Amino acid sequence: MSLRTAVAHRNLLYLLSMKELRTRYRKSVLGWVWSLLNPVSQMVIFSVIFLYVFNRPPPVGDPSGLDNFPLYFLAGLLPFQFFSISVTASIGSVQGGASLIKKVAFPHEHLVLSIVLAQLITLLIELAVLTVVFLIAGHMVLPWLAPMLVLLVFVILFTVGVSLMLSAANVFFHDINYLWGIVAQLLFYASPIIYSVQEIQFAWLRAISNWGPTGSFVRASQEILYDGHWPSIERWAQVAVYSVAVFGLGAWVFGRLSPRFAEEL
Repeated sequence: MSLRTAVAHRNLLYLLSMKELRTRYRKSVLGWVWSLLNPVSQMVIFSVIFLYVFNRPPPVGDPSGLDNFPLYFLAGLLPFQFFSISVTASIGSVQGGASLIKKVAFPHEHLVLSIVLAQLITLLIELAVLTVVFLIAGHMVLPWLAPMLVLLVFVILFTVGVSLMLSAANVFFHDINYLWGIVAQLLFYASPIIYSVQEIQFAWLRAISNWGPTGSFVRASQEILYDGHWPSIERWAQVAVYSVAVFGLGAWVFGRLSPRFAEEL
């Protein structure tokens, strides 16, 4: 993807992003409220299972002292949900833009980037609401929003890389969409969202959960928002390596396959 070309077509990216935002909840009674109800409903379900069915004590934030499973859950869920929903919606974006690809010369990457940008707006709204909830719970989370924004930059790079890769591959192999549904579920349960890493008995499973591709982002978010401390240098390094490497790979794959889209579609 040429940076000069992308900048030249920035207006198209803006229009595609606005279209995605406008059509997402069109003809819906609750509209954008659904963007908040989705994580809240999951929080309620898993809170009941975690606290009452399995009778597990909630993780304690260190050094925040928070003892609240719903807040722990949401601190990890929101960045993961941004990643998962963005990739799911992006997989079919190139196919969905087939008519545009055949008629107009433009950076095909914008079809994917517009979806990620639209989902980013949703994430920022959700984080704003979560910040208010943290403050009501007595946790001064405001100073930690700055490192959280830095983390989001890496999450966005990682998400764009995976989205570019899978959306390009889906043009030629339509099984990608179905396979991703399975992988997304595996990544959710492999990330420490509904449990803490310390609860895992087997060392190899603990390593996958704590240092896996999505587990690292989830844990970093929980450390910033819930625990109230800076992630370690090792954590930042891992997050940076994952994001830059996956973004580079995704951009390379998309760039190699993009010239064949019009012919294949």
